[in-house]
Amino acid sequence: MSRSTSPVPAAAPTAVLDLTVPELLRLRAREAPNRLALSAHSASGHRDRLTYAQLVERMEAIARGLARLGLGRGDRIAVLLGNEAGRECILTALGALRLGAAVVPLNTRYADEELAHALALVEPAAVVTTAEGAGRLARLAPALRTLVVEGAQIDTETSLWPEPEREPPGIAPHDPADGSLLACLLFTSGTTARAKAVMHDHRSMIGAGLSCSAALGLTPADLYQGGWPFFTSSGLNLGCMSSWVAGGGFVFEEPLDNGGRLRLVARERSTFLHGVPSVIHFMIEEYAKGGYDVSSLRRVGYGGSAMPAEVIRRISAAWPGVEQVQIYGMTESGPAGARLEPADMWRKHGSIGVAMPHCEIAIVDEAAAPLPAGATGEILIRGPGVGKGYFRNPEATQAAFRAGGILTGDVGHLDPEGYLYFTDRKKDVINRGGLKIASVAVEQVLYRFPGVLEAAVVAIAHPHLGEDVAACIVPQPGVHLDLDEIARFCADKLADYERPRRWLVLDALPKNPMGKVLKTELRQRFEPAPA
Repeated sequence: MSRSTSPVPAAAPTAVLDLTVPELLRLRAREAPNRLALSAHSASGHRDRLTYAQLVERMEAIARGLARLGLGRGDRIAVLLGNEAGRECILTALGALRLGAAVVPLNTRYADEELAHALALVEPAAVVTTAEGAGRLARLAPALRTLVVEGAQIDTETSLWPEPEREPPGIAPHDPADGSLLACLLFTSGTTARAKAVMHDHRSMIGAGLSCSAALGLTPADLYQGGWPFFTSSGLNLGCMSSWVAGGGFVFEEPLDNGGRLRLVARERSTFLHGVPSVIHFMIEEYAKGGYDVSSLRRVGYGGSAMPAEVIRRISAAWPGVEQVQIYGMTESGPAGARLEPADMWRKHGSIGVAMPHCEIAIVDEAAAPLPAGATGEILIRGPGVGKGYFRNPEATQAAFRAGGILTGDVGHLDPEGYLYFTDRKKDVINRGGLKIASVAVEQVLYRFPGVLEAAVVAIAHPHLGEDVAACIVPQPGVHLDLDEIARFCADKLADYERPRRWLVLDALPKNPMGKVLKTELRQRFEPAPA
């Protein structure tokens, strides 16, 4: 059987898998009430720094406020906020979980069509957003209830987000201590034209944190800093859960430039900095200009796409005492999966590591059956962080959640020591700076533009982002296509990171004898992107 497993330490705290997220936080508050649990930017402009005791108090207050507004167990409470309101994002999530409701982070970069689809799919009982977001939602879903966090002229009290520091004292509703309750719906583009929502319960959220915290080597003394968008699995399941399972603190970045990230490390005395490779790369370039104190750092982590060897060397040269860790996973897996530890960074360069603690990686065939050792096939991940399927999509669930795990859509093999090597993508997905883009979704938008006969969207290399979006289009006979007009058309229907940056107008798309578009050939037609 072709698989990789990682030994579980004897003292691994697997008992946390029997807890709900609120129970985990209460446990940490009893153990270390004054230890920093969360540092996050607020919609009002300040950075809130909460100990475990304070975080539990805020969670209870938010739960009381949401219950006062008529929300409760079984509801889905959506959040349409960016990281500049990271405090409100995370507190809303905790209040929802405390009530037995599920939190639904919505992609703030969605075009209107994408956002409308997400709302129709999950049918939230309420959406927490800004005044601007409430106006947008009123256009897309007039009957939808919105709770505004800051800066709006509101007509009724029920339109206000329940700011915990203003909530009257009292006892929150009965705590639904059930780890199998739906806890969050996390959207992933996958390979289809419409986003799917991955279902995670309390157990899989904490399971993702259990595996990832062990893989990263987090301890109670760590302050783990990351700036992933809240709407990704990395906001809650990687950032919050990994930190809180370890008993440490999470420093959630608001939108910052590279200097701002480095200054935040200095102010918070962050010990672990994590980001996608492009972000880390840009930060090293900024750090070289001088004037930044990162002496608190002991580790830097990255994942989401491959880290070039030259950048690894530059990190080592700039921060010689800082260890490097690489992880691999996906929203469906928690994002638990594989990790490459500091000792193996050069010995196994090119690998994406071995299975995280409590996880298993298998190489399988089209039927999800295990392949012989050394064979190349699809990567399958098993572990406590794997989600429960796709919300209201049994067909996609049955196709992807198989053999006790999740089929990643990535192709790879395991070497004799159990180290995983990524070979290719089975799914047609572009990885732009760690954000996944379904090529078919972009293609379907292009086909809607008048005069487009054929369209193919491919990933092309980018010196900093890893990959970028390129579009090849064929006009209908006698039609002249204006690329500026097509770009404006895409801007109304695609998130900013999904829009093509490079274009080719062709007489025909290259195809094989079966009529399949030869995307490898199309990629070769693009000149390398300038640095």
